[in-house]
Amino acid sequence: MAVTLHLVGCGRAGRSLARLWADQGAFSIGRVVNRRIESAQAAVDFIGQGRAAAGLDGIAAEDWLMLGVPDGQLESAVAALAAGLDRPPALAFHVSGAEPADVLRRLGCPVASVHPVCPFSDPERALRTFAGSYALGEGDPAALDAVLPAFEAIGAETMRFEPADKRRYHAATIAASNFLNVLDDLALDLAESAGLETGQALKVIVALQRAGLSNIEQAGPQQALTGPIERGDRVVCERLLGTPGVAGDPLFLALARAAVDLADRKHGRQAEDRENPLRELFGAPNVQSPDVQSPNLQSPGDRDGGV
Repeated sequence: MAVTLHLVGCGRAGRSLARLWADQGAFSIGRVVNRRIESAQAAVDFIGQGRAAAGLDGIAAEDWLMLGVPDGQLESAVAALAAGLDRPPALAFHVSGAEPADVLRRLGCPVASVHPVCPFSDPERALRTFAGSYALGEGDPAALDAVLPAFEAIGAETMRFEPADKRRYHAATIAASNFLNVLDDLALDLAESAGLETGQALKVIVALQRAGLSNIEQAGPQQALTGPIERGDRVVCERLLGTPGVAGDPLFLALARAAVDLADRKHGRQAEDRENPLRELFGAPNVQSPDVQSPNLQSPGDRDGGV
């Protein structure tokens, strides 16, 4: 008989995981508790199991508890639960990437944190893409022994780690995931202003990134770096800085300076010897050729987030 899993904070990640577990038969979904009962009911409707509830009073001692509340609300949610529970659950875990498992100690049971490294912006899409992702767990060994197989049952590859700084780990996942969206928004704006239709531009950008990610996977970001900045091609870079949409764009310039630093490391140039002329070139914040104008191009502050 499947373990009953109660959910507190069932947003996009919580309902995606719960639906996968319900479909797989890994858990029997019990109560679903959100700040608003309407939101909890919407989650139950998506999952296809469970019961929208206002609290967890009277749960069975053998039941499990998952917290999917936003990272910044985790401590307060745990405090409220600890004050309101009749008895501790058999096991509790959260899916935060920023907070350690120890934040759950007040619940009085074995605890774990399992961070599913997967985008959950669209739960329907997450159901199709979750298999093959990674889930990183830390916390009590007994809790991890019990809960990690549930993630494996829905297609995740699991890892255990002992983070020296959980928030630094979280920053790494933000840089790899969320910043990619920011980068693609910049690339899409530039491609569209060059005359590519949105659909065409996305295909080109994503295909290029897939190939780049394959190279990074094989060789690492430093050795996989290529392009005019890596080659030190000042002529091409000067032309870039005279291009509307690039000239004066703080995001492009910041990324270019970072690419100069990465290229220096790739080619073994030490910090004290780094007189790469591109660093000074990209360090100028308002470089623009006066004879190149494009009145139809949006400035960085006008972007509407085209992705």
